[in-house]
Amino acid sequence: MAEKKISYSWVIHALDAKLKEDKKDNVIYNVHWGYHAEKGDYKSDMIGTYGVEYDKDNFIEYDELQKSDVESWLEAGLDVDSMKENLSNQIAVLEKPVDVVLRPDW
Repeated sequence: MAEKKISYSWVIHALDAKLKEDKKDNVIYNVHWGYHAEKGDYKSDMIGTYGVEYDKDNFIEYDELQKSDVESWLEAGLDVDSMKENLSNQIAVLEKPVDVVLRPDW
């Protein structure tokens, strides 16, 4: 049986926006993100905030903004390979724990 692979996915929790900038409405400047990893019954997550620079030449109106647009911003600006490695290591520890919490009954 083939070993299950880890699947990764973005969660966009919130977008901070300027009400107006350069005559544009709802100009995103912060993305509050989560990155989720899952392998069978094992799951791990990380969260963060990513700052977005206003780009008048490539501006996307909020009503037209897609999750894939925001994901592309994150993937261009964050070290996704390092994030995947970190989450993969966390899942490996969940699969084969190296520590235990002992709770004495006294």
